[in-house]
Amino acid sequence: MAETSTKITPPEMNAEFANRLRDPFETLFMGVIQPNDPLLIERGAGPEIYRDLKRDGKVFDGLQKRQLALIGKPWQVEPRVKSAKGTQDAETVTTILKASNFDKLCADLLEALIAGFVPAEVVWTVRDGQVVPERVVKRAQRRFKFIQVEENSPPQLHMLTRENMLRGVPVPERKFIVHRVNPEDDNPYGTGLGLQLWWAVYFKRKGVVSWNKLNDRVGGPTLHGEYPRNATKKEKETLADALRAFSSDGFVITPDGMKVALIESKLQGNTTLQQTLCEYMDDWIGAVLTGQEARSSGGGALAAASKERADVREDLTQADSDLLSETLNSTLLTWICELNGLEPCHVWRQIKQEDDLKASAETDKIISDMGFELSLDAVRAKYGEGWQKKVAPTVAPAPAPALQRGQRPNFAEAASDQDSRDAIDDLVDASMDDWQPLLAPMVTPLQAAIDESVNRGETAAELIARLPALLAEMDAMALHQALTNSAFTARLGAAAGLSTDPSPEEQ
Repeated sequence: MAETSTKITPPEMNAEFANRLRDPFETLFMGVIQPNDPLLIERGAGPEIYRDLKRDGKVFDGLQKRQLALIGKPWQVEPRVKSAKGTQDAETVTTILKASNFDKLCADLLEALIAGFVPAEVVWTVRDGQVVPERVVKRAQRRFKFIQVEENSPPQLHMLTRENMLRGVPVPERKFIVHRVNPEDDNPYGTGLGLQLWWAVYFKRKGVVSWNKLNDRVGGPTLHGEYPRNATKKEKETLADALRAFSSDGFVITPDGMKVALIESKLQGNTTLQQTLCEYMDDWIGAVLTGQEARSSGGGALAAASKERADVREDLTQADSDLLSETLNSTLLTWICELNGLEPCHVWRQIKQEDDLKASAETDKIISDMGFELSLDAVRAKYGEGWQKKVAPTVAPAPAPALQRGQRPNFAEAASDQDSRDAIDDLVDASMDDWQPLLAPMVTPLQAAIDESVNRGETAAELIARLPALLAEMDAMALHQALTNSAFTARLGAAAGLSTDPSPEEQ
């Protein structure tokens, strides 16, 4: 029986099946997409209501911690493809970003944590023959709408104008950076933490108002004026004027028969109901923004709780950094590289606790001895900016081959003729028969130092600087005695009439 071949149906390319225009639960009037934030829908407002949340000290504190924790970490630009040109282009992009207040841009875009999305306009300029961002300006969310134009294309950002307050006008390409968080159901506006923070701030403000009223009542007595049941309107007004005069440190004038008394508060005990409410809302806000546990859950394990909070905040900072880097890499970094003909680059931040650089350097040294070498990009990412390849050290000359016992070292450019030897040469040969054992105590430490310097990659100047410390390791006593004996032998030979002058027959 012949086998039947199964034909694989290729997927539909570049098309969305469940696109927004086919959603029966979303009505797009003239293609305008509305936020799906339930709080904004309930109150019939835009994301600008979340801007008021920053007036609360606890919200501002938590947002500032998230922002400063991010921009306090060093950032690094790397090429997407490792090459010499890519590394050089990454340095160029780094210089461009440093000149455009890159950290401030990151802090501005991170405010999307509250409102859901933040648009920022890039103002381009030409500097040193390159198209670079002169500045990046954060814009108000209320000025922008997202429009769904086609089924299989992402929503387009439009800016509202006086002439067109419904759809607005399309923004130019490579002009606006939009950072969003939690884009639920593919909604381009995102869903910020303001959804969870708004009610906490609302109840906290109500609690603070009630708390202040309570303090005002408890802090001082309340004036109480009594008037008879048959008092006229004028008499009531007279009594009210008297109370107002008394409360403003004036004098009191009352008709006969009217009474003014001070009522002391009968509230006893601990009046902390409003305080408890405000602290509970602060714990709510802290948990939403920074993952901070409630102050009552610390117990006795304060150190463990502190370590856990630090780990949670580090994880939040890492997540903020990753999401923000994705936005910047797909917009600003891509635009800079395309407009200037640079290799594609990406930016990222290293979010982790400081490493022990000494231990890390020792590890790198061990791996280097195994035959591996860190790339320049890896060195800068690990140890920071400012590193470059150093010039290769001058290789020390190879040591001369060891001479056999009795062999005389030759320091001349050419060997001398054996026929010109004389008696003095024979005396020198006899004295130098044991030269190698005599020089070994001095040569061995020096050779070891040279080998170590070559392995370390030191320069000649660094090697010379270490030579004085080697003198203490050299034993020159045996050589000193041998030279003394050789000098004595030479003087004795001269006294015995040995001469190096050629005889008349040799001339």
